[in-house]
Amino acid sequence: MGIRVRIIEGTHARTLEILAMVEDGFIDKFLSKVLAKELEAMGVPVEFGWELVDTEVVESVGEESYVKTVIRQTIKPENGEREHQVIRSEYLVGSDGGRSTVRHKLNIKFPGRTLPNKSIMFDGIVDTDLEMKNAVTITGVNQKTLLIFGMSDNAYRVIVEVDDFTPDEDLDQINRELTIEEFERHARACLHPETRFNVIESRWLTCYRVNERRAETYNYKDRILLAGDAAHVHSPAGGQGMNTGLQDAHNLAWKLALVLNKLAPPTLLQTYQDERMPMADRAIALSSKILAGDTDQGAVHHCFRRLFLLVSPLLMYIDPTAFPRMLSMLEIRYPANSINQPHKSQAQPKNEEHQVGARAPDGPLDRLSYVSEDLSSLDNDTALTRKEQCVYVQELTVGVGRFHILVLAGNSLSDKASFKAREEALAQRMKEHAVQWSTRWQYPTVYGSNTDSQLFKIHVIATGTMSEDHQNGLLAQRAQGDGRLFWDSSAAVHTSYGVSTQAKGRGRGGANGMDQGAIVVIRPDSHIGFRVQGVDKAAWADVTEYFEAILA
Repeated sequence: MGIRVRIIEGTHARTLEILAMVEDGFIDKFLSKVLAKELEAMGVPVEFGWELVDTEVVESVGEESYVKTVIRQTIKPENGEREHQVIRSEYLVGSDGGRSTVRHKLNIKFPGRTLPNKSIMFDGIVDTDLEMKNAVTITGVNQKTLLIFGMSDNAYRVIVEVDDFTPDEDLDQINRELTIEEFERHARACLHPETRFNVIESRWLTCYRVNERRAETYNYKDRILLAGDAAHVHSPAGGQGMNTGLQDAHNLAWKLALVLNKLAPPTLLQTYQDERMPMADRAIALSSKILAGDTDQGAVHHCFRRLFLLVSPLLMYIDPTAFPRMLSMLEIRYPANSINQPHKSQAQPKNEEHQVGARAPDGPLDRLSYVSEDLSSLDNDTALTRKEQCVYVQELTVGVGRFHILVLAGNSLSDKASFKAREEALAQRMKEHAVQWSTRWQYPTVYGSNTDSQLFKIHVIATGTMSEDHQNGLLAQRAQGDGRLFWDSSAAVHTSYGVSTQAKGRGRGGANGMDQGAIVVIRPDSHIGFRVQGVDKAAWADVTEYFEAILA
């Protein structure tokens, strides 16, 4: 997106621990072979082996501040010779883990608590006769808790409490001496004596103490930002750590891209802390409850554990997806702010899932026809199947750092007699605003002439009775993101966005049916930024006003 970036993966303590204990393991494969490869394809290789020595924000009277960072790497291990570099940048993102050097160098406070409990965490494959369908919580006769969560490839994350930490213990020494046999012994101590529990394959084994902490600020002097474990740490119970960190990165990346490309004012970055801090607090509170991390080992503590054990299977039975959705943080909603703007005169939807700040819902749509970009991925010798005809909203709303405008047209395009006239009117309206937006705001083309510099992607979604006129119409033939028409046969997508499919008769275009439906702006991180009822001229003007308020 036209930004010069350096990504340094240095001597992060957590990374070294994982890679040392899991040779060519899951994390190494995921980080090195997937993410790093994808970044390299985008022209941003990850530079391994560097260590951050110091960083500061340099401020001078009459000049813009900047970040000065010193890094070093060992170039001759035999004699310890090192290379140093001093980097000047507009911004620095510190995502260097719970023991963040960036956070320490800047003296950013990290308030919270460290629990006295020691726990062992294992990732891998086990042979057991336990029923492992969902999350498993067991409080053993030894009053220790065993937690089991499913992962990919038939693997599980198992967390088991052991003895409390004592002042004379060294956690690093404990980890150096930790064995699979010791883990199995503690796990079996929580189980019935006849229960089978044997490790088949170990991908990660570590002993840890739970820290529940959150940085006092994510934004240091408007130049250095913290993300991931550098900003917040909590129990691994529930597996929220990676999700929370990835969502931090997603929330921050598109905002940085807009600011660095002069497409938005620097004040946009203030919304990163405002939106993500409450999510860290939420993750800390939830993981603490799952772990039952109260240091009180009395009756109340154990009653809470048993209540969780009894209630969580009931919740899973009522809605098997409820617990995973809660842990994955896909149902979070950011508060109204400068980029989540309720309409100034229209009432907000009653359901919070439909309001600004909520994550954009997904749902199936029908392609009305196939243009070249679709056919390139299909077998020409095979008839088009129902699966190939179907496309999901989240398949449409792809692209790094793009706003997606969903034009939920309701039944306004379903009438065969008026379809062509309404289609032409909508196409003209979209063209006028798309040209206006792209003239004012677009990414620079840097990595070649084929790079898409468009900041805005428009998708038209209609419902009602479909005919050949719709399939052969102007909008059905357009490229994806350029106002192409998709069909919401069951109106499920309209419903998931809380959009009426019937005309309201408000006098805002009621004569041509354009006062029904809605326009929904989806932010680059898949949250709803703005919505307005109707797809008429006034509604499009409101969308433009929204972009004028948040972009430079």
